[in-house]
Amino acid sequence: VDALRALEAAQEELIRKERLAILGQLAGGVAHELRNPLGVIKNSAYYLRMVAPQDERVQKHLGLLEREVATANRIVTDLLDFARVRPPERVPTDLEALAAEVLERAALPEGITVVFERRGGGPRVEVDPDQVTQVLANLVTNAAQAMPEGGTLTIEIAASGGGARVAVADTGVGIPPENLERIFQPLFTTRAKGIGLGLAVARSLAEANGGALTAESAPGRGSRFVLEFRR
Repeated sequence: VDALRALEAAQEELIRKERLAILGQLAGGVAHELRNPLGVIKNSAYYLRMVAPQDERVQKHLGLLEREVATANRIVTDLLDFARVRPPERVPTDLEALAAEVLERAALPEGITVVFERRGGGPRVEVDPDQVTQVLANLVTNAAQAMPEGGTLTIEIAASGGGARVAVADTGVGIPPENLERIFQPLFTTRAKGIGLGLAVARSLAEANGGALTAESAPGRGSRFVLEFRR
């Protein structure tokens, strides 16, 4: 019985990887085709903003257009990230410094309080700093989006089992139990905007760097994502 279950699990994993490979090829092609027209729309909106600076109605609609183009560009970026996960170039990396840089770059809405907790004095691990930065940026963005009315974003850095752990927690809407494992599946999303690739890419990057990305949450009590690396 155990051997049969192991075989079924292996077959399911193989099918999943084949589907992800096909999806990755499709995502890359679609993303490249969309990037150029989005660039044209963005440049045209910029030009129109310059030639009609006094018309408030025109400026309002151009602002809406620019925001929607930015949303579409984020989706294209997610598609490309999903399609072209490259092998990591692992070097000794200070996770505390990476997290601080991500927070500095993040455009967090007003009403969100940031708490940065450090335990163990800047633990270093062998990872690709660019890829781990991408993972952390995704987690911070997700945390902010989970708190549309404001709240507390907490980042904890700690040494763990000879490695290191980064936890990103929010006080937002939380995730129902039935969705908790599905959030890492490609194309699963409960948001009106987006296509559900961000967390799938984040977990793939974490695992490619020898780490693990897990989540715990409850509706109305917020969520906590843990990125852990062991030596």
